[in-house]
Amino acid sequence: MITRSLSRRALSSRIGHICSLRFYTEISSPSTINSYFDLFPKNFPNRGPPGDSFIINDRSLRREFRGLQSENHPDILIGSSALSSGSSDTNTDNNHSDFSSIINKAYTTLRNPYNRIAHFIKLYHPQKLDITEDNVSKQLIGELNSNSPESSQNYKDMLMAVLDAHESLEMANDENDLQDLSTENDERIKLSVAQLDSIIQQQWPIQNWDNILMEAIKLKYWVNIQNGIKDWEPGKPVHLTH
Repeated sequence: MITRSLSRRALSSRIGHICSLRFYTEISSPSTINSYFDLFPKNFPNRGPPGDSFIINDRSLRREFRGLQSENHPDILIGSSALSSGSSDTNTDNNHSDFSSIINKAYTTLRNPYNRIAHFIKLYHPQKLDITEDNVSKQLIGELNSNSPESSQNYKDMLMAVLDAHESLEMANDENDLQDLSTENDERIKLSVAQLDSIIQQQWPIQNWDNILMEAIKLKYWVNIQNGIKDWEPGKPVHLTH
């Protein structure tokens, strides 16, 4: 009875390992994976924007991430591999460990709206811009700021919003003092994400990237304010990156 039970457990683990290997082999093929969107087919069945909405369902993405994480976690895979063969394959274990890290990176990128649009821009912009790099971001701000009086005024308005948020964070005595700022900023993020989705869906293929880049810069500011609110502690210095 004990031997039979152990055999069933070993068989179950081996099946799980085989399924994970099959998933890993298929999804990690260079011919099929071109972006982080491809790693979450349930949330992005059309491989991400523009085929899918830029707006995400946070709970659904987290649920798919946890599923992928459990199937491809290196500790689980190493344990299953030990059950399915007499010796471990170091290269295979390293590959699975790397793939688990990629899944984690993909999730943290896609759940953050600014990093998500940055990933999209890097994928599809003709120059493959990485707007998360400070020098690229600063150059874009300078160019967009000089494009027109309207763009210049929009940038000044953003700076005023950041300065107001900085002041609110500095003057807050407890988290309740930040409730209005948090609500207002969450609405800014929501509107910015909706605007980006509208531009992508209605103007694809993108001929003029200025609108997306300008909205991405706005989103960077709003997300930075959001992070400042989350990190706020009484007496802690306030730092909002511009």
